[in-house]
Amino acid sequence: MSVPLVCFITWNRVGLTVQNLQALLDTTDDFELYIIDNNSIDDTWEYLQTVEDDRIKCKKRFMENCGVVYAINYALSKRKKDQYFILVENDVYIKIKEWISKFMEVMNRFPEVGLLGGVREGLFKQKKINPKLCSKEGISYYQYKMVLGCCNCIRPEVFDYIGYWNEETYGADIDMGIRINDYTPYCTGYLPTVQLIQPQYVCCDQCLYKNKCSLVKNNTTCFDIHKSNYCHDKFAKLIKEKEAIYFEEVKSGKRSIFCASIHDSDSINKHYYNKKMAEENFQYFIRNAN
Repeated sequence: MSVPLVCFITWNRVGLTVQNLQALLDTTDDFELYIIDNNSIDDTWEYLQTVEDDRIKCKKRFMENCGVVYAINYALSKRKKDQYFILVENDVYIKIKEWISKFMEVMNRFPEVGLLGGVREGLFKQKKINPKLCSKEGISYYQYKMVLGCCNCIRPEVFDYIGYWNEETYGADIDMGIRINDYTPYCTGYLPTVQLIQPQYVCCDQCLYKNKCSLVKNNTTCFDIHKSNYCHDKFAKLIKEKEAIYFEEVKSGKRSIFCASIHDSDSINKHYYNKKMAEENFQYFIRNAN
C-alpha cells in the first residue's frame, strides 16, 4: 500500500505555519506531503520555498484564494487509489511525533472507521459532546458523527462513495460527517492520542520567523492580514440553502452522494455536478478573501 498523502493548507499567518509545519514534519513516519497555499500575501510563500524534506512532493500556490475546499480537492485529485488522505490545516500544531502511526493503528483495528480526527485538549467539554468510546484489544477511539475538519485521516475506500469535498455546498466538515455516516458503510470519530493544539496567534517576539519577517517595517503582522481578509463565518451563513438543496437531491434520487471536482474532469463527466453553485462559492472567496 502507498504511504498516506498529507495535505497541508496555508493562507497567511506565517507565524503559525512555521511552527506547525515543523511539528508536522518532526516524525519518522513516512508520507507524501502536498503543501497548498491559497494566495498568501504575507511571507508564507517565501518561507515555504525554504522548507526542504524528501517527503514533500508538491508545493502549489494558487494565485487566487478560491476557498479551502478548492485547495483540498486539488491535493485530493493527486491521491493514488490506495492512499489514505490526511488533511492538516496550518493552525494545527501536532504534539506527538508518531501521529500518522496512531491514525493507522486505529484504522487497521477498526475496519468500520472511515474518518478520524485529532483532538485538542478540552474539546469534548468545550463542545459539550459525549462521544461513544470504542475499544478493541487495547486500541480505542471515540465514535462521533460530526468531526472537526482541521486534522482528519480518511480511509481510501471512503472516496469510492463520496468522491471529493463538496464544492457545490462548501459544507466541509459538517457535510463530510453526514455523507460518510448516513450514506456509506463507514463511521467517523475522534482519536485523542493524536493530540493537537490550535493556537490562533503567535506574538511577534516569539515568532520563529521574526528575523526574516518583511511585515515589521510596514507596522503590520501576518495575523492582521489574515483577520482583514477572513470571511468564513459570514460565508457559513450563506451556504445553508445549498446544503438543503444538495441533500434533497440525494434523498430524491436525482443524484448520488458522490461529489465531483473542478480538478478532476473525469469525475465531472461521470457524476452530477452543479457547476453554477460551485462557481458561486469560488467567486465568493475570490471577491472577499484575496
